[in-house]
Amino acid sequence: MRIGWTILISLTLVGSVAAEEAKCPKGQAPIQLEDIEGAPGCLQAHKLHEACAWGSSGDANMTEIVVRKCEAGFMDHLTAAQKRRYEARAQACGDRYPITPLGGSIQIYLSAMCDEDLAATYFKAAKGGRIVGTPRWKVPDIAE
Repeated sequence: MRIGWTILISLTLVGSVAAEEAKCPKGQAPIQLEDIEGAPGCLQAHKLHEACAWGSSGDANMTEIVVRKCEAGFMDHLTAAQKRRYEARAQACGDRYPITPLGGSIQIYLSAMCDEDLAATYFKAAKGGRIVGTPRWKVPDIAE
């Protein structure tokens, strides 16, 4: 019984720490491009943007910075086939979250966050700069 309670308490504590990490460090204040630029790397910039996203077309500019940081860690090491696969997956984001004249700001946000998720996934898969095989990834369901 003690082991069960210990596990339950541990899981509760870990869950609350993870929830705290998802909070925007600027609180209610909006983040700016400089905040994303100042992040030390791809994953830090991605986590910051996820936690502080505006949920509008303004996120597309921040996504460009995050994707640039992430691609710097793997793009030069991809084979021609891997680059084609990466580009096809990026196109899948556009297909899933199409930006149309009637789509508005939300669609731009959703498409941008999908692209960012893809780049961060490839960055994580690039151990030592090289990606072996194809990283597991599917077009995410991004909450509006």
